[in-house]
This record gives sequence, structure tokens and C-alpha cells, in this order.
Amino acid sequence: MPILPRMTAQRRGTIPHEVRWLLDDVLDRVQDEFGTGLVGVYIRGSLALGDFEPETSDVDLLVVTEEPIDEARFARLEGVHRRLGYSRSPYAQRFEVAYYDREALRRYVPGQRIATLGQGEELAWQEHGTNWIVERWTVREHGLRIIGPDPRTLIDPITSEQIAEANRARLADWRRWLDDPKDGAWAPRQGQMAYVVETMCRCRYAVEHGTVVSKPAAVRWALEAFPEPWRTTVQRSHVWRADSTVDPSIVPEVRALVRWATSTE
Repeated sequence: MPILPRMTAQRRGTIPHEVRWLLDDVLDRVQDEFGTGLVGVYIRGSLALGDFEPETSDVDLLVVTEEPIDEARFARLEGVHRRLGYSRSPYAQRFEVAYYDREALRRYVPGQRIATLGQGEELAWQEHGTNWIVERWTVREHGLRIIGPDPRTLIDPITSEQIAEANRARLADWRRWLDDPKDGAWAPRQGQMAYVVETMCRCRYAVEHGTVVSKPAAVRWALEAFPEPWRTTVQRSHVWRADSTVDPSIVPEVRALVRWATSTE
């Protein structure tokens, strides 16, 4: 089976070696499963945008195939991911992957059901929302190519207006979730609350500027652009990032920030 060109040594050198163990395992297994039907494998998310934090970040991947995944292949991929859970990499339980065929990846179409693995979850069919406009942009403009062609050849250009609108939709989702006590985003762990705050910073930046930046860059911007008391909340959240301490006292503060961020145009 012909092997597509792998990521250059220079690009691989920017990735922690524990992550590379996982990437090697994933690549070997998807090549075995898809053979010549594998188009490419790309790193997205924090590793692509340059804000990967070894203690807290997960590893986000996009696998592109020639043909859509049928139920038989989906069942085999479930087994593949169960076995990957035993990878020597400490990130084996901290990675996400979506399987797009070449045609479905080209542009966002509402209602697409994609084989998707969430962090700590099992592979499932998921209907991808408008946040996948942003995910496509990240892969197209910043994605790290493990194997396969330049992602710009696989994904149509995405405008700043599309980026802004996708983030408005994401903020609207957060507004709907705001008062849902069952939603996991409100688990009173400091690290999770920091994630919520950083997400608000990033979404507001994208709405105002029509582009996506790393979380640290969005936070720096918010510390200048957000009014009080929200600026102080953003500043306080920095020390929460790597802390799993349960602290219900900070939830009202974070919820108030979300209410402000999702109602500000």
C-alpha cells in the first residue's frame, strides 16, 4: 500500500513526543482500515492554533476519506478506537476525531451526520453544527498535515462574515444552555469554568474581527476590550485553568459573564 508523505520533521518537532506516540498509533490504524481510500489526516484545534497546553488540552484530529463511512466500517472504527484507548500515550483518553469524506468536507451543509469521537466518549454519529465552519477554517488555514494534500485543496474558502456568523450562532447556543442546570459546562470545577470564560473571549473576538485566534490571544484582547466587571473575571480565570478543584462559588460569576457576552452585539 503506498504511503502518503508524512509530516515534515520540522512540523513534527513542534508537537510533544507523547502526542506523537498517539498520532503514530492513529495513523497506523486508519491506514490499515482505509488503505488507498484514505485521503489525509490533519491536526486541528489548539495544536494547530498554537495554544496547546500539555496539562489541559486535548488532541483534535480530522480524518478525510474518499468515500462516506458506511455502518460496517463504522462498527470496525468503534473497535479501532477502543484499542487506541490502550495507546502508550497519556493523551489516549484526551483526543477527538471526526471522519469526513472528501465531498462532505468541501463546505458546511446543515444536517450532516459525521462519525465523531468526543473526548472520553465512544465513536458516534453526530450532526455537526455551525461550529464546524470554524473547524473547517482552522484546518484550511492552520491545520497541521500529518499525511495528505494541502487542506486548502479540500476545503472551500471561508469568509470573515461566515466566521462571525458561526460564532454568533455559537453564542446563541450558549445563551440557550445558560439556564440548563443539567449541562456539563456548569460543573463547578475551576478548570471547566476557565474553559467557559476563554470560549466567551474567543467567540466575542471572532464576532468582532471575523477571524479565529488562539485562546491566549483572545484572552489578551478581552483584558483590553471587555468592560468591568468582566475584565476582572477574565483575569481571575487564568489561575483556574489547570485546577480541578470544585468551587461552586465561581459559577454565578461565570454565568453572569456568559449572559453579558451572549447578549452583546
